[in-house]
Order: sequence, then structure tokens, then C-alpha cells
Amino acid sequence: MINLQFATFGDKRLPGALGLFLPALLKQRGIPTVVVLHNLADNVDMKDAGFTNSKAIAWVMTKAGRFLTHAILRADIVALTIPKYVEFLESSYKANNVLLAPHGSFEVVPQPTYELPPGNRRIMAFGKWGTYKTVDMLLEAYKDLLSRGYDDIELVIAGTDSPNSPGYLESVAQSCADVPNVTFTGYVAEEDVEPLFQSSAVVAFPYTSTTGSSGVLHQAGSYGCATVLPAIGDFVHVIEEEGFTGEYFDPADPSSLADAIQKVIDAPDRRMEIGRRNYAAAVGIPIDEVVDWHLIHISRLLATNGA
Repeated sequence: MINLQFATFGDKRLPGALGLFLPALLKQRGIPTVVVLHNLADNVDMKDAGFTNSKAIAWVMTKAGRFLTHAILRADIVALTIPKYVEFLESSYKANNVLLAPHGSFEVVPQPTYELPPGNRRIMAFGKWGTYKTVDMLLEAYKDLLSRGYDDIELVIAGTDSPNSPGYLESVAQSCADVPNVTFTGYVAEEDVEPLFQSSAVVAFPYTSTTGSSGVLHQAGSYGCATVLPAIGDFVHVIEEEGFTGEYFDPADPSSLADAIQKVIDAPDRRMEIGRRNYAAAVGIPIDEVVDWHLIHISRLLATNGA
């Protein structure tokens, strides 16, 4: 069983691509193979995601991605957590071995109180930054909110650079050194993740494109956080199919992001409503049920293969 995304085997093009032939090689050797696939090359903007700055190379990479998808589909079973991806592989690739699998929650956090700690209302963003996930627009939105008279807010940017954008956060930190109450946490240790999310009034997702389901959104949901989310077509479908919600904003407009944040932090009832829905979506299927689902399909596969 292989848990797979297109960057599983590294952020370098050649080793990353070669690793994706593993399901086909295992199948060729007669080894029953199940793949859990988390994103599709067809739905990734290669240029925006930081894989290349060339339109021509981006086109080649997209074509190569389709070839690699065909190789991945050589596995006995390919499970995806997004209904739209299952439908796409069935229609575009004529795949008959794809299944919809539950995403599940790796930990079930006790029901949060949805109350905020005293002090500044925290706007937080969490991730690996510098490609299609950038904080420049979030900083512009934060400065917009400060100009509107919000002097009881703070901005926390948590996480590290994307492997494709070394030095990005350091350059951003230097550019906003004079903006009050902005913190760059760097790497967040596991024991600090929960208090970081639960102390935040809103979690922002300043993405310009997406590569599939968001692990950070599942984390935010498991801690009962309200979210502001980019109105990107595919991402909106993923959010709604998984049961999450939030205030949407135009990913090209900082003032739209500021408006979305304002709607959340100015309306405690709305903030808690979003948090409750996200919590329910995140913990709806515990990981033991996901394991049972996979074991059932693996057992059937082994029985079919006489193992």
C-alpha cells in the first residue's frame, strides 16, 4: 500500500518522476498494490506551484504528469479522497480501478470551547510558503485592517519555506519589519500546534491555486477554527465535498481577504458556527474507520489474487 502524491519522492523533477513508477513496477512483479492518491497532475498549475517559471516546461510537465498518472493507475486499486477526482479519472483516463476513500482524522481532539483567549485577536496562517502559498497578499490585507482601525489584532505566519522557494519568508519578514504585531514562528513543534490553532480567531489560506485536499484545513477543523478561504474553483469543490466551510475571498484581491477576515472576527456567532462545522467535518470519520475501509479492500484484493 502506497500513500502517494506527486511530490512524494522529492521536489526534484527526475527522482520525483521516477518514484511514481513504483506502483507499475510492483504490479509487473505480481505484487498486489493499493495506492492512496492525494492529488492529480492535471489539476496543478505547474508554474504557479513553483515547479518551473517557463510556460513551455510547464506544458511538458503537465503532459508528463498524465503519462505518470497512467503509470500510477497500473496499481490494482487507486483510492482518492475527493469524489471529483474519482470522476475525472474514470472519464478522462477510462480508469475502472479507482475508489472513493474516506480521508479521516488522525487525532480526535476534544470538542473545543470556541472561545478566544484574552488579548489581541490572532489571524494565523500555517504552511510551507513561497510558491502558490504566499503571505504577501495576507500582509496587505492585514495592513488594510490596521488602517480600518483594528488595533487589537495580530498576524502570525507559521511554518517554513517551500523547498522550491528557499529564503522566501526571510525576505517577507524584512519587507514588513515596520508593521506592528507580525510574528514569523518558523517550524512549529508538534506539541505547539494545538495551542497555536486554538488561540487563533481565524485561520487564513492565502493560496493562489491548489494541488488537492488541504491538510492544514483538516488540522484547522480538528481544532474548531474559523477559516477564510480562497474562491478557487477546484478548492471550493473540495471544501464543500468534505463538509468544511468558511468565508470566501477573491485570491487576487487583498481587500476582499480583509473583508472576509473582518466578517469573521467581528461576528463571534459566525466565527463559532464556522468552527463547529469545520470540527464536525474534520472528526467525522476517525482514523480507525479509515483503516477498516482499507483493510476490507486489501483483503478482497488478496483473495482475488489467491494470496
